[in-house]
Amino acid sequence: MAQHTDQGPVTIDADGDSGRQGHILVVAARLFRERGYLNTTMTEIARECGLGQSSLYYWFRQKEDILLGLLALNRVSLDFAEQVVAEAGSPAVRLLRLLRLDMLELCSSPVDICEVEVLAEQQPDVFVEFWADTAALHGHIGALISDGIACGEFIECDPEFAALNICAAEEGVQRRYRNAAAHAMGGTSPFRHKDYSREHVATELATIVVRGLLRDPATLPWLTASAFDNLTASPAPTDG
Repeated sequence: MAQHTDQGPVTIDADGDSGRQGHILVVAARLFRERGYLNTTMTEIARECGLGQSSLYYWFRQKEDILLGLLALNRVSLDFAEQVVAEAGSPAVRLLRLLRLDMLELCSSPVDICEVEVLAEQQPDVFVEFWADTAALHGHIGALISDGIACGEFIECDPEFAALNICAAEEGVQRRYRNAAAHAMGGTSPFRHKDYSREHVATELATIVVRGLLRDPATLPWLTASAFDNLTASPAPTDG
């Protein structure tokens, strides 16, 4: 994921909280939630991150740049959604591709999207752009579902309701993915489940969701082949 600051594009580590910038975003999101965006200072963020203030400025020159990093959580998926909605071809294939990419983005982000939404609910005026991007992404998913209904690929349903609940399912699954270590062998939870790769989670959830919309589920193998065959194969799950 990349954000733009006054110094140009800054790349955020896509593999989680191990990246310095990802860690700063996680800490800042917590402070914004607890104290409010306007009441949180760069000095406090630096202290909570275990950094000197000059070190924090190396990564983010101002507090607004940190906020932009949080606001950008929808941007890659939204840009891709705008692209696939404008394309021709099977709505089901396009929806498969979009949902897979969106899940990869959610699972790769250093910040849990559910926590950002809590923050955005508390401070809607600060997160106007985030909510606008969220609404636009929902709208594009709904448009693909409407196209699928119109061409006979999808069953009759309420596209807006379907889009809302697909996005809710994605948010729940990315949280499950983030908490997977606690449920692996040797983890802190008594509930155990297999450890699935990010790619497997994204591909399987997209497939399950679109299967539920299909008027003819027998077409699913062709649709998934069309959507995913040019992508790297997802590793098989390992026992946790």
